[in-house]
Amino acid sequence: MKPFSNARQARSETATLADIERRDFLKQSTAAALAWVGIGPAVVTLARAADYPAMPIRLIVPYPAGGAADVVARITAKHLSDQIGQNVFVDNRAGAGGTIGTEVAVRSTPDGYTLVMHTISSAVLNRFLYTHIKLDVSERFAPISQIGTVNQLLVVNRDVPARNLQDFIALLKANPGMYHYGSSGLGAIMHLSGELFCFMTDTSAVHVPYIGEGPAMVDLLAGRIQFVVASVPAVLSHIRAGELRALCVNADHRLTLLPDVPTSAEAGLPGYKTFNWYGLFAPQGTPEPIVQRVNDALVQALAKPEALNEFGAIGVEVAVSSPSGLASELKQEGDFWGPLIKRTGVTLD
Repeated sequence: MKPFSNARQARSETATLADIERRDFLKQSTAAALAWVGIGPAVVTLARAADYPAMPIRLIVPYPAGGAADVVARITAKHLSDQIGQNVFVDNRAGAGGTIGTEVAVRSTPDGYTLVMHTISSAVLNRFLYTHIKLDVSERFAPISQIGTVNQLLVVNRDVPARNLQDFIALLKANPGMYHYGSSGLGAIMHLSGELFCFMTDTSAVHVPYIGEGPAMVDLLAGRIQFVVASVPAVLSHIRAGELRALCVNADHRLTLLPDVPTSAEAGLPGYKTFNWYGLFAPQGTPEPIVQRVNDALVQALAKPEALNEFGAIGVEVAVSSPSGLASELKQEGDFWGPLIKRTGVTLD
């Protein structure tokens, strides 16, 4: 890099640091002045909440750009921006199964100007997969609202000689360990959904972990692996193109986008329900009035036809909730997936 570029970067970094220091000084001075005249911290918090948001809001996504989580986050950010009156911008902090972005969000100032969107993997599964790192989202984040859910389907390469789920189960039982399924990584929701399928059907298949959903789909389409349990956005176009065959949707209802695909119960495997969801959180310690302000804005934003249509087009069902509702969802999913993870013996430390 040229010396001029270095100098310009240094001046930019210095200016940024100066802005941060000036903002912090003003916050501290204001709080001190209010305390001096007898106004307590609770009143200061309420005053800040009343002015919120006064500047852009960062939405951390602990996954790479281009994936399903990123798409959901960008649709959410667009409609939340319109509703709340400030720009909400996505900040992708991918790596280590969502733990890097999670840690960045945890270290952020709990003032409502940093939010994070979690999935089941980063909000629930990682707590059981990482035993040496404290990743309990329920303890480190304030829940705001669920955003939506996306169903998973069990899909096979078109060359697999099974026309329906029962044929496929029979094929696996006749050839234990010969068929392979892919996932977006060890311990990810795709992996555990495949593990649950094998457990419920008493079959044996080889798990092949990839660094993301995309590479797994490449090998599935090429026939190097034979099946996956994946979310609708990842497989929809390939099913419609005839490259993949969907054997069931792991839900209690058929999908509008794929009305001919039977539910797991209709296909002969009742109780096999797997899905992913997306939830909005703030760092623990964010003032409750701000959490409620964001919740109110999100509920209103995602109720609009434009948002519902955008999510519907990619197979995501909008399912907004309350802070307490999201907290209950965390516990419920933990109670379900925790024992399964322990059974598999998978750890990621």
